[in-house]
Amino acid sequence: MRILRSVQTKACVDGSLMKEYVLDEPLTEGFLEFLANFGTVRSLEQLKKPYFSFEKERFISIKGFTSDNTVEVRYKKEFQDIVADYFHLLLFYYRQGEPGIAQMKGIEESMHEKMNVRLGLSKEKCL
Repeated sequence: MRILRSVQTKACVDGSLMKEYVLDEPLTEGFLEFLANFGTVRSLEQLKKPYFSFEKERFISIKGFTSDNTVEVRYKKEFQDIVADYFHLLLFYYRQGEPGIAQMKGIEESMHEKMNVRLGLSKEKCL
């Protein structure tokens, strides 16, 4: 799964940045299972088109419809520069299966360390 293009970008009232992407293939249940390794996935299967949302605190949120190739990604205000590539990385490491989960966890750890430095937190008080 890859991003073909960004359809629109909006600055939100809360300071977050929303981007809508068109992917080269529809989102799948497998991708949602992969996302569950990194945050909270919620699904509304009872709708005509099954809707999902993904939330990774301090990182991003993703919203869309399963089997659709358009997705909305919202980047949190405080760390937009640190997590700017997070969605791209999720798509890349999803293709790698189990090894991709471990690699993505390592990248997340590095991002958390950068966030902690910005917040002035010591290792004992990490996020």
